[in-house]
Amino acid sequence: MMENAQFFHYKTQKTVLHSLPPALKILLILALAVVAFYLPVKICLVLWPILILLSAIFLKFRPSEIFSDQKPILAYIFLLYLAGLILNLSIHISSLSFPVATWDEVFKDFRKVFIPNLTYIPLLAHLALSLEITSIFYRTTSRGQFKDGFSSIEMFITRKDSAPLSDTLSLALSFIPKISTFWNKLELAWQSRGGKSSLKKAVFLFPKLFHAAMREGYEKSLAIQNRSL
Repeated sequence: MMENAQFFHYKTQKTVLHSLPPALKILLILALAVVAFYLPVKICLVLWPILILLSAIFLKFRPSEIFSDQKPILAYIFLLYLAGLILNLSIHISSLSFPVATWDEVFKDFRKVFIPNLTYIPLLAHLALSLEITSIFYRTTSRGQFKDGFSSIEMFITRKDSAPLSDTLSLALSFIPKISTFWNKLELAWQSRGGKSSLKKAVFLFPKLFHAAMREGYEKSLAIQNRSL
């Protein structure tokens, strides 16, 4: 059950979304995620929390699962705020006349440095809604369903009885929650050895995350090649 709480992991349930044809779900993911970027910002800001609430009520998503799927947008908000903070600070410092006569001159209007840049709100609103739509479909679609859906679409387009690309596409999609799994395992190992959250943690763990992802991809590709022999 703990794995379900991780980013974009499939959640076993019996709901309307779970029972939709896989090909239809793939088309809906693409269509609705794109449409989210063309909606007015106010509608995005209203629909985002509504979808979160509906996913909790009707799809039985736990708070830990909902929070896990919001991490990318929360991280993006933090990075944009941090970038704006650094920019505001540099502008504030450059506006000072050196040498500074008093500390009052330094801290005059200093609070404005911490005011977030509201020009990012439209981008964040569209991203948040698109991510939430994608999250709902990811948690209600297994890797096998993704494969079946891609196979149906590919065979419909090519008019052939085989779908060689379906394995590759479903593997690519399954890698998104896998990355989260790798990172959680690395974090647990880091914390069990007394490691703390710091820049050193990121420098040490990111290469190992990259290695784990590459190894997983290599082993999966070998498995696909063996099945095709």
